[in-house]
Amino acid sequence: MARIFYLLILTIGLTGCTTSRSIFDRRLGDDDGVAKVGDPVSETPSSDEATTEDSGLSLYMEFEQALRTELAPWHGVPHMLGGTARTGVDCSGLIVRVFGDLLSLQTGRTTEQLIQEGQHVSKRQLRAGDLVFFSPTGSKKGSHVGIFLSDHEFTHASSSKGVMTSSLTESYWTRFYETSRRIIPGEEWLRASITRIRERQALSRVLQSE
Repeated sequence: MARIFYLLILTIGLTGCTTSRSIFDRRLGDDDGVAKVGDPVSETPSSDEATTEDSGLSLYMEFEQALRTELAPWHGVPHMLGGTARTGVDCSGLIVRVFGDLLSLQTGRTTEQLIQEGQHVSKRQLRAGDLVFFSPTGSKKGSHVGIFLSDHEFTHASSSKGVMTSSLTESYWTRFYETSRRIIPGEEWLRASITRIRERQALSRVLQSE
């Protein structure tokens, strides 16, 4: 009975965690304090900022592991224009599913919408969960998008090979790289999200042991 009561309380807590669409109503040119493409970003934090940065790095390392786990079943899924399922998915559809399933975030459905969300970050400042955009020859600006992981790696839905992980250091992706965006609202929000991920994992383990 005690275990059933614990599961009920935990389930109620999980179902109450959602994020409104308004978080992503941040567009290029908005004057709301969000960094714009080309805005200068400080590269040398103070000692207090460095401490916060170290904490943030640990946070993003844990998030990266959760992200890789979420992405693993998607590898090999074929490309399908307009798809959002494991029978077929396109590059922006992968973003919608992964961020929705893992973080309960509602993102734009197209690359045109995604490239205007969040804030611009440089290649040197990329963290797990940032979006990287590319403009292959003959396509419109930022027409392809992937999810950055770490060590130059990003996962994306390739039109020829399906969902796969590539490196930003590969000549093709270096050539056509366009920009990067950070759409995760912030470290405090991410920390709360990771707590919910841990709770879901704990609940899953309990249910599997039944």
